[in-house]
Amino acid sequence: MTTSMPPLTLARHYYETRREVLGSAGLRTKPWFRLTDDERAVAVAEASLITEALHRAEKERRMLQDLAGTLSAPRRVRLLPLV
Repeated sequence: MTTSMPPLTLARHYYETRREVLGSAGLRTKPWFRLTDDERAVAVAEASLITEALHRAEKERRMLQDLAGTLSAPRRVRLLPLV
């Protein structure tokens, strides 16, 4: 999995999606274009955390797939003669 979306774009979409979900629960938040620079920086940091979590989950999935492939592959065992 590759996330090539620019951090600011991801942050904006995440923030606006979050705002819609909160709005459906009756909580009002500012739209993206009304955020202060500090508030926008927090949203970008949150999006970066989400991106990092996705990368780690993908890495874990690949490692587990590799491990499963290794365990299911036939193994040859060489027995040494007893002396």
